[in-house]
Amino acid sequence: MYILRAVFPMKPALVALTALLAAPAGAQEQLSPVGLEEVIVTAQRRAESLQDAPISIVALSGETLETRGIQGLTDLQADVPGLIPSRHPNSAATVRLFVRGIGQGNDQITYDPKVALYVDGVYMARFQGLAVEVAELERIEVLRGPQGTLYGRNTIGGAIKYVTRPLDGEARFDGHVNIGSYNQTDVIASMAAPVTDTFSVGGSFALYRRDGYGKNR
Repeated sequence: MYILRAVFPMKPALVALTALLAAPAGAQEQLSPVGLEEVIVTAQRRAESLQDAPISIVALSGETLETRGIQGLTDLQADVPGLIPSRHPNSAATVRLFVRGIGQGNDQITYDPKVALYVDGVYMARFQGLAVEVAELERIEVLRGPQGTLYGRNTIGGAIKYVTRPLDGEARFDGHVNIGSYNQTDVIASMAAPVTDTFSVGGSFALYRRDGYGKNR
């Protein structure tokens, strides 16, 4: 896999060392200790700390997704206990999701899933076509166990929430290219750019190509 990404490296160690050298000796004891970053989730339809959410939830940040090579639903199994995602043998673009043994194994479009998928709060009623990568992810939240109180029907097994990165007024470009057998070429790119102080534009592009055994998509 080849990854093309625009990176602006930071040197926090050098900055911290400069600050220590410039500060008086008596002021060093006022430096705040370094702790774990607080994870904010919206599993209960409101922003709260992950530690305060009274449900079984696994939240993966965008940095974690990139570090562990998670590019879609089918890559979550190793990081979420109790979750078994897989592509359906009759439809490579269809995802089968089981949480704690509860899920939907049929690939018919007329069947309701037992594990709900939400993208920025919008319910995805069917899993056909969802076995692809999602660009611009800020985090993924996996809620294990029945979630019918807040998320309605089709959540007897649990719910999975995709939260995409907001347009925060900063220019950015992310992209990567996957090259594999059967002339596989996957190109995924996303960008965002500010137009004014209060208005930004962004977009994503994906191309999936297969020859021989696979198909172009």
